[in-house]
Amino acid sequence: MKEGFPPIERESSHTLILGTGPSVRSLLKQQYYGHERNAFWPIMQDLFGKKTETYEEKWLLLLEHDIALWDVGANFRRVGSLDSAYKEVVPNDLKAFLEGHQHIRKVLFNGKKAEALYKKLIGYYPKTITFIALPSTSAAYTLNFEEKRRIWEEALLEA
Repeated sequence: MKEGFPPIERESSHTLILGTGPSVRSLLKQQYYGHERNAFWPIMQDLFGKKTETYEEKWLLLLEHDIALWDVGANFRRVGSLDSAYKEVVPNDLKAFLEGHQHIRKVLFNGKKAEALYKKLIGYYPKTITFIALPSTSAAYTLNFEEKRRIWEEALLEA
């Protein structure tokens, strides 16, 4: 089984972004959203008005805005990188994570598959948290960058 990454988080995080699990390219680079054509980091840089060069600068950008990042899958079997290719998923303990991060008020799913895996494997929906499925930032999801960015901005930056 492939193994996912630990969360990027801080105690003051108010938003949690959840993906499914790292792509083949991300696993090779040991970086969230490591594929060059994934729109995640360009969207974050654009929304927060800060260009980042290194992976450390990218995750610091999230932490500076109290955004946590993790995946539903802790371990998984998947052929290739497509969300449709998951064969088995062992989830992260997201219930404990949410209970331990009392400031989180919003969970944003990076794509419908992340939402579906969360619903199936976790199913924990506290009333104090809003859950929103957003378009996948993957290049495999063909919605254009501007539209992805607009939808992510609306969900991430709304009060």
